[in-house]
Amino acid sequence: MALPVALFGMIAGMALASAAVVSTVNVQQGSHRDASTKSAIAVADAGANIARARIDRYAGVLATKECLKLSPSGVLEGTTKEADGWCPTVEGTVGDGKYAYRVSPAGSTCGAYHLCVVATGTVGEVSRRIEVAYDESAVTETIENKTTGTEGGGTETTGTTGTSGSTGFEGIIGRDAIELTGNAEIHVNVGTNGNITGNGNTVVCGDIRHGVGKKWIPTGNAKQCEKHVITEGNKTLPPVTSFMPSNIATVNSNYRLVTCTQTTPTKVPTGCESDSFSGKRKSTTPWNPATRAITVDANDTLTVSGGDYWICSLNLAGNSQLIMAASAQVRFFFDTPEHCGLSSGAAQISLTGNGRIASTNKTVMPAFYLLGSTSIATNVNVGGNGSTEDEFVIYGPDTTVNIFGNGTYKGVIAGKKVVVSGNGHIENSSSYKPPAEIAPVTETKSSSEEKTTTGTTTKETITTARYYSPQFYVECTGLPAAGAAPNASC
Repeated sequence: MALPVALFGMIAGMALASAAVVSTVNVQQGSHRDASTKSAIAVADAGANIARARIDRYAGVLATKECLKLSPSGVLEGTTKEADGWCPTVEGTVGDGKYAYRVSPAGSTCGAYHLCVVATGTVGEVSRRIEVAYDESAVTETIENKTTGTEGGGTETTGTTGTSGSTGFEGIIGRDAIELTGNAEIHVNVGTNGNITGNGNTVVCGDIRHGVGKKWIPTGNAKQCEKHVITEGNKTLPPVTSFMPSNIATVNSNYRLVTCTQTTPTKVPTGCESDSFSGKRKSTTPWNPATRAITVDANDTLTVSGGDYWICSLNLAGNSQLIMAASAQVRFFFDTPEHCGLSSGAAQISLTGNGRIASTNKTVMPAFYLLGSTSIATNVNVGGNGSTEDEFVIYGPDTTVNIFGNGTYKGVIAGKKVVVSGNGHIENSSSYKPPAEIAPVTETKSSSEEKTTTGTTTKETITTARYYSPQFYVECTGLPAAGAAPNASC
């Protein structure tokens, strides 16, 4: 009897041990699959983010081409959609995973949105798929040319009329937040993807847009003028790299600032001192070629006369002035703080005292575009007290813009965060139109016969760039069936 009992006991023990081993193996396999699932989602997110970065970078290409693809050499180029109505698949690797994404054609619609990105991440044998939808952001301008017939059979253009989007354009844009304090008077529309806070006696005589799920938060006597509205919505600030000339580091107008020094009995640097300066030129004033810094001291005036400049910092003090000549179209591009050797929190633009920035052409203003940094904080400090107005475009999606003092400012101010304090007055000229690089123009084209004349009225559509703002994110279930749209089951 002892033998059967021992035998059955051994069998029972082995069964219990086997069950424990099987359970442990299942748990390990489940943990591994869970880890792969999480990693696959992360890889899909990375693929979608890469797609968005490329869409922003090639916004100008997407104005005329509906899709992007990777050439055999790995360069992105414009192309057309495939037979299923979506752009070609783009693949890549992130860590131990692989991603593949597809984008709906630019200029069309994707359900209730203007653009869809579907990205699939694969880690090991596990795949996950996500969809991100976008709406297009643009300022529209309609230009109408009316042509009427003449008795001789010819045509006569009676004029061009236009409606500019500048009246609806946001004059203050803070990507993450806007803070308004003191006695500032804001006579432009303001918008952010975050909260807008108003303190003190700030008055906003313009429309207010706060981010989705965020708020306009007035305290004290802060208020919005009547007949203006508050809306909710997110918008994308185009990266400076999307419109900055690719060869700006080597082809620029910096030579116009260089002091003329005779290198041979008959030769001086080409183009030197093309930009006039009222003060006494020195090795570092108004231009320091070593640090790429423009410095205009008290009571001096620097007049810039055209082109794109590639600099690290701009400093105006006292009663100094930076003037854009009447015939000029001037843009200043600011390099990253890393390349400029600047410390965290450095001010790449500093306007203090009674310093002034202005244009002699009221429909075009000097533009300051800052690359900024995602790891090193950079600032713009504008605190003039001048009795005359400052006119400029300041645009830096990764730079904090601080506006203080008692000055009057016209133009566009956009940054990562915008802080307005003091007694400043911010407004827009009725004749001013934002630069096309940050407010791409879309014009509408149509043609119809006029019943009372032999002429026609035509409206032409031209899109200069396409920028998109994300609206929603969702994980898809499984993989699309053969022949189904890439975003099926999303």
